[in-house]
Amino acid sequence: MKKFYAVALLISIALYTLWFVNQSDEAPIDEQKKELVYQSTMATAPVPSKVIAIDLPKNKKIESKKQVAFNEDLTKAAEQVVMQYESALKYPPYSQPLNPQDEDRLKPNQFYPVISPIDESGTEALTLSLKQYRYVYPEEIELSVSATNLTKVSVELSNTDTKEVLNTHNGSARQGEAIVTFKAKEDYPRNLQIFVDADIAGKKVPVVAQIQYMAPSATLTGFENAYPQNENMLVPANLTVKKSGLYRVRANLYSGNTPLAHLVAKERLSKGSQSVTLKAHWSVLPQGITDMHLSDFVIERMSPSPGELNSFGNSEVSIFEITDFAYDSLQQLPYQANNQEKLSLEFLQGLAKG
Repeated sequence: MKKFYAVALLISIALYTLWFVNQSDEAPIDEQKKELVYQSTMATAPVPSKVIAIDLPKNKKIESKKQVAFNEDLTKAAEQVVMQYESALKYPPYSQPLNPQDEDRLKPNQFYPVISPIDESGTEALTLSLKQYRYVYPEEIELSVSATNLTKVSVELSNTDTKEVLNTHNGSARQGEAIVTFKAKEDYPRNLQIFVDADIAGKKVPVVAQIQYMAPSATLTGFENAYPQNENMLVPANLTVKKSGLYRVRANLYSGNTPLAHLVAKERLSKGSQSVTLKAHWSVLPQGITDMHLSDFVIERMSPSPGELNSFGNSEVSIFEITDFAYDSLQQLPYQANNQEKLSLEFLQGLAKG
């Protein structure tokens, strides 16, 4: 839903800018006309005399084809946002449908490989890969460096902010690939840089990547059995909280390999053993389904102030099985949007009408 708010904000700014530009464009034309009338009167008068003000008719501003096209594009963009937002409001924000194309939710901690060309043609390249972007202690940092004719690698792990080198590794490649592992350290700085200097058939090729490393703010330790409550399937999650604050816990619900829903629970937690409840609305569950599972857990402590970044936790479980759940035990009531969601929709609809 954040995407919808962001697009709506951009549309609002664009409309305001367009109005402001139109207003600014009109003023200099009127002033120039008045100045020309004044100069003409002064030039033809034999002696100083009172200047008679002449009201010139104002030219009607005609919208250019570009401006009309721009306005139409804004309206179409707003209409698309309205359609997407209306579709999202069919489901509660804590239980949104999921499909295989939603990579940002299915792979929330994905690291995209960094590629460095070896020659000018770009046909050969050096690739640096990691299994994830964000690491939480006690996870080890394992990376892969690969290229055709790769023989040796030199790797530096350093503090991105201070450039201090924290660890180094020198090793050989096998069959064009080198696997390097840095042991976990609880005192690693948050922002880490990986610098690789690769030897490829006698040629030095560098590649650089940046990752995050942090101590866990909370640990997901397990789940209680799922149970029905009105129109929702509830799954309580148990956590050990090390740093109190407002937490957002996310998980993906699957049936076999098929993604069903993205579940989100947000709650303020204190230190110690705590519990939050993930809820799946009946509308995201296929009728008659009994066996499901949760995975792709993200435990996030929200930023309490502008000067403090979000922090993340870890999980002791990678998957939680939900078996023999009675789908028919759920009340099949349509989701009712709250007042804030209704106001947001009305605002977007107003933009779409122009």
